[in-house]
Amino acid sequence: MTAAEETPPLAGLDIFLPSPPPDPERQEAFLDEAAALAVAGRPITVYLQDEDAWAFEQCDPVAELLASAGDAALPVTLLGSDVVVSAVYPSTEQMERFAAAGAAAREPRSAAASACGPGGAAPLPREAGGFAAQLMGAAPAAPRPTGGPDIGGRRNLMGGDVGDGLPGR
Repeated sequence: MTAAEETPPLAGLDIFLPSPPPDPERQEAFLDEAAALAVAGRPITVYLQDEDAWAFEQCDPVAELLASAGDAALPVTLLGSDVVVSAVYPSTEQMERFAAAGAAAREPRSAAASACGPGGAAPLPREAGGFAAQLMGAAPAAPRPTGGPDIGGRRNLMGGDVGDGLPGR
């Protein structure tokens, strides 16, 4: 195999720009950078708010972001259906990195891990743990801690256990 056959194709980036731009010089410089990458074979598509209004309406992630945050969220850079940059122009290095990373296979992550940024957390566990495992009848992964305060006859918040292990009414 040649190196070209081993390298996965780059993922396409869709970039949505404001019209008129708040900083015309910065937008023009960005367009020059994006054009240079496109000429070099990077899959980049740029949409202008006034010329390509249909794209802003038909692209759900962009339409939802603009509905919630307004035009201040522009420019918006999408990798597939994921918003990877908003409110700033991506740098040349970022565009190349996103295109290469988007072509690579991704491990599934929880929504909470995704909210932690690109590093996130470990991939999703393949087995139930914690309370879900108890509901399924699995043995707990770690022994439960012992001791703690005596709560007497007060009811806990998980179903009314009054101390004998059985719900009471």
